[in-house]
Amino acid sequence: MTVPLQMLGGYGIGRLVLLLVVPVLVVAFGSYVGVLMALQSFFGASSWQEAVDSSTDES
Repeated sequence: MTVPLQMLGGYGIGRLVLLLVVPVLVVAFGSYVGVLMALQSFFGASSWQEAVDSSTDES
């Protein structure tokens, strides 16, 4: 029995997807999570809008 992901890896376009698209998506998701964690730790905000609103309220 073959896993569908293994079947995709054997062909040209499937191999391209596995080698390029998947790592890009992983890095993009990791960057997004990292930015959210930085917002929460530095500003106590869960979104960029909250961080911007809180900094303008203090001025």
